[in-house]
Formats: sequence, structure tokens, C-alpha cells
Amino acid sequence: MVAGIVVASMIWALSSRESALTSGQGPTQLRTAAATIGEFTKSLRIGGTVETLRYAAIKVPKLRGPGNADKAAFTITTLAGPGIVVPAGSVVAEFELPWLLNWISSRKFVQAVAESNARKREAEIAILKETERQSRLAAKARARRAELDVSTAAVRSKIEGEILRNVADQARATWQQKERERQFVEIVHGADLRSEHLTVRKAELQVERHLHDLERLQVKTPIAGMVVLEATYKAGSAGVYAQTKSGDRLHPGSLFMRIVDVSEMIVNARLNQVDALTIGIGDKAVIELDAYPGERFEGRVVDIGAVAGSAKYSHGGRSQFRKLIPVRILIESNDDRILPDLSASVDVIYSGRQSGVIVPREAIQSELGADGGSFVHVAEDGTYHKRPVRVQAFNDTEALVSSGLDSGEEVLLTALPENCDKT
Repeated sequence: MVAGIVVASMIWALSSRESALTSGQGPTQLRTAAATIGEFTKSLRIGGTVETLRYAAIKVPKLRGPGNADKAAFTITTLAGPGIVVPAGSVVAEFELPWLLNWISSRKFVQAVAESNARKREAEIAILKETERQSRLAAKARARRAELDVSTAAVRSKIEGEILRNVADQARATWQQKERERQFVEIVHGADLRSEHLTVRKAELQVERHLHDLERLQVKTPIAGMVVLEATYKAGSAGVYAQTKSGDRLHPGSLFMRIVDVSEMIVNARLNQVDALTIGIGDKAVIELDAYPGERFEGRVVDIGAVAGSAKYSHGGRSQFRKLIPVRILIESNDDRILPDLSASVDVIYSGRQSGVIVPREAIQSELGADGGSFVHVAEDGTYHKRPVRVQAFNDTEALVSSGLDSGEEVLLTALPENCDKT
């Protein structure tokens, strides 16, 4: 009987202690943390997204061919897989465009016809030139013969001599007229030939342009890096965005892939204009990724924007704008797990290190009133007691306590339950 009474008393004591550490709405695990001795740094915490410092945007090629080429959709026949690393100059996508091959064939036929017409016209002009040359020679010969006939006028009658001189003048004028026309005829024939040659060159350029378009349907990456496929709009009944895949039909100019150089990664972030004045280029940073809790990576600030940009947010049902400064933090740790588009939080260190007792910032509470000081709730004898402390410095996540708390003591992070000691 005595043993039963002792066991019952122990069970009652444990249940009473547990109820003292729970809220009025049922048992709730209290959040606590132990004070530690360590290095304290003043830092500024900002959130951002991991991106690459260097990347190439791969878009569906725009053709330089016929006027409606930029409206035609291309079908992807081959596509590099996401996540693979490709060298510079390698083919990452190929598109199929059947009508382009037919168009090239028709342009080649037009080119062949233009070349044939040019050769035919060259032959015709050569015949015309020879005919005109023979005509000039004949006119010259008639003029010489008429001059010889004039030399016989002395032995002829006066009328016959006058006729011979008129014939000679006419023959000489005809010959001179043909000689003067010669340069103009050459200009006409040259212009005619140039027109034919321009027609041929136009057809050649059209074929070359379409052949270049055909080569562009085989897309190559300008840099080495990892393949990241973009989401594109899928037309049809679904009408949703999905990752690009082989067989999709895309329009010219659509972004469907990025080649990212994972050797240099950054965190793109924004912070308010007041906090931007506390940090500088070159400040060290500690980076944490939401995908890998507990992991920390080294970095440094490499760029702070000179002009604030607008960040839209909604408050009370009304869209407003606030001005934020863009900041880029270079990730100096080499780790294959660091990939683009991961969310990150960055602690930018902007002052020297100090040593002392460190607790989470949320453990520090303040008294109301002008003379109010700081205090914490410390675990003692199964409950939590209020204890004043002196805080030397704060950062975004921690507080440096100079007195009132020792390393290893457990402090409360959540609200104090009503049945705990508040004195």
C-alpha cells in the first residue's frame, strides 16, 4: 500500500510539472534555447534567390527568310536534358521546319532560272555588239569609198561632181553618227547586263539566307554550363505553363532554355535604403539555403545598386510601391548542391567580432516604461523565472549578453505560460 501511494504521488507531481509548461489550450511544446559562449558579429540578414553570375539565354531562332517566317511555329526534334553540363559550341536543341526545305528548293530553282536568263542575255548582247561593230565598219567603208569617188569629180560633169560630194558628206555623217552612238550603246548594254547580274545575286542571297536559317534551326550554346529548361506556354485546352520538352511547338523568340555557368553563383537580393548604408562592397557574408538546413556557405558582397528600384506589395487591399536597393552576394564556397533558383538567406557581417554569452534575439524581452530594462525567462526547478540581463549588442538573429546570464542556461523563446513564475 505504501509503495502504491509513493508511485501515485510521483505520477501526480510529473503531471503537475507538465501542466505548468503547457498553455491553456492544451499541451504545447515550449521553444527554448541554451545560452552559449561564442563570437558575436553584427550582421544584416536579407533574403534572396541564387542565380548565376554568367549565363546564356537560349531562344527559338528568328528566321530572316520570307515575310511570314517569324510567325511560323517550330517543332523541337532533339533537346538537351535538364541538369547536364555541356561544353561551349555544342548542339543543345534542334528544330524541324519542313516548309523551309521546300522554300529553299524553290529559291534554288529561281536562282537557276536567273542564271540561265543572264547567260542568254549575255549571248544576245554579244551578238548585238558584233552586229553594231560590223555596221560601223560598213559605214566607215562607204565613207572612204565616197571620198574616193569625190576625187574623180574633176573628170566628171559639174552636176555629177556635186552629187558625189553630197554622197560623201552623207556617208561621212552616217559613220560619225554611229561612232558617237557607240559609247551610249555600250552604256545601255552594260546596264542591261548589270540588271541581269543583280537578279542573279538577289536569288543567290535569298538561297544563302535560307540556308543560314536552316543552320540556325540547330541551336548551339555560346558558353559551357548546365542546362536549365524554362517553362513555356502550352496552347490548347489546358493552356498551362510547363517545362519544355521534345515535340513542343514554339514560336520564334521564345525563351526555352538557359545555359548557366555554375562555377560562379550569386545571391540576388534587395534591401531597404536605410540598411543599404550599413554594408559595403567586400563585406563578408554567411549564406544559408532553405534547401539544406544547417548548411552554411561563405560569400562576400560584390555589388550594391546605386539607384533604388520599385518593389510592389499589397497592404490593405491597395497596391503600393517601396524602393529597394539591389544587392549581389558572390558565393565563394564551391559546392555542387548550389543550383540556380534556390531561396537563400544571407547574413552580411558589417562590424568586428566580439566574444561573450549569446542567445537568440527573440529570448530578450523588455520592461514597459522609461526605466524598463531587458530580461529573459530562465529555466530553474522545473519552471521559468524572470531574470534581468544587460544586452551589449543586437544583430538580426542574436543578442550579446554582457551580464545576468551564464553559458549553458536554458532560456525561453516563446510566450511565458500563465502558470509559470513571472517574478
